[in-house]
Amino acid sequence: MTTELVQLLNTDEAAQALSALCAEAKSAKGRAEIVSAVSFDTLCALAKSTDAKTRKNAYRLIGALERPEYVQTLRDAIKSEQTMFCIPSLLLALGSLKDAETLNSYSLPQTDVEKHQVEIALALSKALNLVDSTELKSIITLDEPRKILCYAPKGFETCLLDELAELGFDAKTEGEAVAVKTERIARIMKARCLYEALIPIKNDVNTTPREIAIAVGECIGEQYRIELRGYTRDRAKLISGIAALIGGRNNPSNYDCELRIECHMDKCDLFWKLWNVPDNRFSYRKQAISASMQPSTAAAIVRYVKKFERVERPVVLDPFCGSGTLLFEREKLSECALLLGVDKSGAAIEAARTNAKAGKSKASFVCKDALRFEAREGADLIISNLPFGNRVGTHKDNMILYRSFCHRILQLLKPNGVAALYTMEYRLLEESIKREPKLRLLDSRRTEAGGLLPWLFILVTD
Repeated sequence: MTTELVQLLNTDEAAQALSALCAEAKSAKGRAEIVSAVSFDTLCALAKSTDAKTRKNAYRLIGALERPEYVQTLRDAIKSEQTMFCIPSLLLALGSLKDAETLNSYSLPQTDVEKHQVEIALALSKALNLVDSTELKSIITLDEPRKILCYAPKGFETCLLDELAELGFDAKTEGEAVAVKTERIARIMKARCLYEALIPIKNDVNTTPREIAIAVGECIGEQYRIELRGYTRDRAKLISGIAALIGGRNNPSNYDCELRIECHMDKCDLFWKLWNVPDNRFSYRKQAISASMQPSTAAAIVRYVKKFERVERPVVLDPFCGSGTLLFEREKLSECALLLGVDKSGAAIEAARTNAKAGKSKASFVCKDALRFEAREGADLIISNLPFGNRVGTHKDNMILYRSFCHRILQLLKPNGVAALYTMEYRLLEESIKREPKLRLLDSRRTEAGGLLPWLFILVTD
C-alpha cells in the first residue's frame, strides 16, 4: 500500500496520496515504511508545491513522521505560507517536531475570515501544548475549605455517602452528588467509590466568553483544560475566547485542573475539577481487557452487595472475572476466606494475574469456561460482570449462556449463598432467573456506565 501511494507523489494525485500516507503514519510500522520509501528531497519539494492542498498534506505528513531533519523546511514554510487553511497543519507539524522557538515567536496573521482566525489560533495553542514540558505540582490540599461535589457511578450514591462518612467527612446528598466541605482534597481520593470530584464555581452563567471569564476569576491555575459539555454551536470559538480572557494556557495534554462548563440553553454551570491530585486507589490496575470494568464502579458494586452477604469471611467466586477488578475491590472492602476468578480467555487471566501480583492480592485465577468449572467447595458469594453482548459475545450467544449459567449457579453456590450479577442484558437475565425456581431475586438496581444502562441483580438460593 505504501509503495503504491509513494508512486502517486509525482502525479496530479499527490495531495490525496499524502493524505492517505498520513493515515498509514499512525502506526510505527507505517512511519518506518514511509521514511524508507519517501526521500527527504521529495517531501521537502511537496511542502513547496504550488498546489495548496498538496502543501497542507505535506505539512501533515512531516508532522506525523516526527523527523527533526524537516524542521528547517517548516521554518521556511511558516515565513512564506499565505494560504490560511494550510497554516493550522503547518503549526501542528512544528509542534510535533518540538520547535518551541519558532512557535513562541509566531504572530497570528491578519484575516477577515473569522473561521480562519479561530482555526489558526486553536492550532497554535495545540502546537504550543505539544512542546510544553512543564512539570505540574501535585495538589494535596486547598487553601481553604470549599464545597466539593463528589460523584459515584450512577446508581450507587448511597455507597459513596457511607464511604465518605467512614472517612470522617460530614457528607450530605445534593442532587446526584454527595457534598462535603473540606480543604483535604487528597483525603477525598481515598474513597474507592468516588468517580470524580468537582468544586462549584457558579451556576446559571450566560454562555459567553466574557461572562464565563468573569465568573471564573483567578481560581483557575496557569495550566488548565476546558471541558465544554452540552454546547451545540461553535465549540472552538467559545473555548478559544474563554482561554484568551482567563489567561494561562488551555493545555489538554498537560494540566493541573479542568474548567468544566455544563451548558443548558443559553446558560451554563461552572465547576473546577482538580486533576493533579495523587490517586493511588487502583494502582493494581496494570492491565485491562476490552470489557474491563471501571474500578470505581467495581468498588461501588461490592460495597452495595456487602449488605446482602450472609457470611463474615466469604468464599468469593467470579466466574467471568476478566482482569479481576471485582475480586480485587471485594478484597479491599473486608477479609475474605478465598477469592477465585474464572475466565475462558487466556488474555484475561494473564491480565488478572499481572494485576494480582501488582496489588499483592491473594486472589487466584483459573482459565476455564465457567459452565464447565468444578469448584472444590461452594462459594458464599458469586459476583460477576456478565458478558454484555456488545464488547464480548452476542445476544444470541448470551441466550444460551445466561440460561445455562443461572442453572449452574445452583451448583456453584453454597446453600443460602448470594449471587450478584451485573449486565446490560437485564431482560434476558430476568427470564433466565424465572426458569430456575430455586433462585430468588432479592434486589435489582439500574446503574449507568459509559452511556450504557446496566442492571445489578442480587439473587439467593432457596
